[in-house]
Amino acid sequence: MKNFLLTVLAVSAAGVLTAGAFFRWHCDDALHAAAQQRDAMKWLRTEFHLSDAQFAAIARLHEDYSTECAVHCAAIGSARAELAAAEKSGQPAATLAALHRKVAERELVCRTAIGAHLRKVAAIMPPGEGKRYLQLLLPRVETYRHQGAPTVRLDG
Repeated sequence: MKNFLLTVLAVSAAGVLTAGAFFRWHCDDALHAAAQQRDAMKWLRTEFHLSDAQFAAIARLHEDYSTECAVHCAAIGSARAELAAAEKSGQPAATLAALHRKVAERELVCRTAIGAHLRKVAAIMPPGEGKRYLQLLLPRVETYRHQGAPTVRLDG
């Protein structure tokens, strides 16, 4: 029994050490720091292995797109407010349906613009990284709820 307990203890210790070493070996400190700081641009640079020139070009694209994004957010917010007011005041079903279509149309314009922006960003990245970037983010665009300007959620 004494050897059995020593064996279990030794195997457990070896497992913990192996898991710790594996985690440390595969842990990217820069990526981990970006995630903790919720810094999407730092995450982007680290995760997709961007050069200084690529990062600068993508940062410019993001800065330029932020103005367009603000316009889309305002348009969607306005359409939603109009719909909410119409629902509250008991407008006819046809009016509500038209306002629902207006919100949906503005959301589609936004999703289309975000998709085009993401494709421009991907085109600046190394080819394999750009493809991976689009595979990660384009599905999120399709399900985006337009509750404010989009951010890259680092936790899922």
